[in-house]
Amino acid sequence: MNLDLFPRVTDVNATENLTDRIARYTLTQPPLNGVNDKWLLASNLQKAIRRGLAPNAVATALALQALDSRYFWRRLLVIAYEDVGIANVVLCHDLLKSFRREAMHLRLGPERVAAFFAEALAKSLKSRALCDAIAMLEFDRRLAEHEKAWFGMSDAEIVIAVNCTEVSPNKRVAALRHICGYREKAYGSFRLATPVRKDLMQAICRRAALSEMETALFLAGSQTTESLNVALPIVAAFARAGWKEEARPQVFDGVRGVLFAALDRHTRAGKGCFAEFAASVKPINDFFQQHPKLNPVAVLGVVLFIIEGSSLNRWAVFQQSDSLRRTFERIFLEHVGVDESMASDLLPIVSDNLPELNTIRKAAIVC
Repeated sequence: MNLDLFPRVTDVNATENLTDRIARYTLTQPPLNGVNDKWLLASNLQKAIRRGLAPNAVATALALQALDSRYFWRRLLVIAYEDVGIANVVLCHDLLKSFRREAMHLRLGPERVAAFFAEALAKSLKSRALCDAIAMLEFDRRLAEHEKAWFGMSDAEIVIAVNCTEVSPNKRVAALRHICGYREKAYGSFRLATPVRKDLMQAICRRAALSEMETALFLAGSQTTESLNVALPIVAAFARAGWKEEARPQVFDGVRGVLFAALDRHTRAGKGCFAEFAASVKPINDFFQQHPKLNPVAVLGVVLFIIEGSSLNRWAVFQQSDSLRRTFERIFLEHVGVDESMASDLLPIVSDNLPELNTIRKAAIVC
C-alpha cells in the first residue's frame, strides 16, 4: 500500500516526553555473555537491528555498552542513520537528542537507555537509502571526477544544483559531501578533508523545505554520523513522493546469541572464516582459481554483505530506493574487481554454499 511520508514534524519539542518514555521502559533482557570482541558485538548489534530481532539486539547492546560505552553510543547513532534513516526520522532524532547525554543516562540508568533504543531501532520500519546514496559515491572509481565538478562553482550555484533533479544522484551527493565536511583516513587517524559549511547546509535545508527534525539530522555533522547525514536532503525529497512498506520475516540464525552474519568483512573472525571458505569449499575455490587476480576475502566480504548482511525485516520502498541500492551494489562489487558477469556467477554459488560457511562460522563462535 502507498503511504504518505512521515508526518511533517516542524516542532522539535514534539519529542520532549522522551525521558518519560525511557523511564517507563521495563528492562528484562540479560546481556549477551561470553563475547568480549567489540567489533563482533557491534556487528551482531547491527545485524540484529536490521533483521528486527529485538531481544538479540537488546542483549548485544547491553554487552557492548558495558564493554565500551562511548563506542556503543557512537555506533548506535550510525546504525540509526544507516539502517533506519528516512523511514523513521522521529526515532533517529530522539536518539540524536540522547546522544552522550550522560546526566540523563545516569538518572535513568545507562542500561535502560541503551536497551530502549536498541529495541526501538529493531522494531522500526527501516530504510538504507541514506547509506546506499553515500556509499555508492564513496566506492565509485569516478569519485574524484564527481567532486571536481563542484570546485569552480559559486555557493549559490551549488545550492541550486543540489536540488536539481536533472543532475545525477551521485553528482548531487558529491556536492553535498563537498560542503558537509567529511573525514578521510591519513597516517592512522581521521582528518577533515573539507571544511564544514554550515551556512550552505542551512541554505540547502531551506530550499529543500526540510522539517526541523530532518534539518537537525542533516546538520549533525559527518564526524558524528560517518558522513551518513550527507545525502539526507536528496533522499528526503525522493521519499516525500510516497512509499510502500515491504517485509521479509527473519529468524535468528546463529549460536550463543551471535548471528552467523555478524562474522562479516569488518571482523577478524569473519575474515578468517571467508579465507577458510574460499580454500575448503570446492565451488568457491574453483571460482577464485578461475579469477586469480581477485582477493577472495575482500570479494566474499562484499558478496556476503549483499546476500545476507544488508537483510532487513521491514523497509520503506520509494521510486528511487531500489535504483540507489542496485547502483551501490554494482559499484561495491566493481570496487573489489567483480564485474556484472562475474557477479552473476558468484552470487548464486555463495548462496548455495552458505550452510558450509555457517558451519565454519559456528566453529569460530564456539571456540
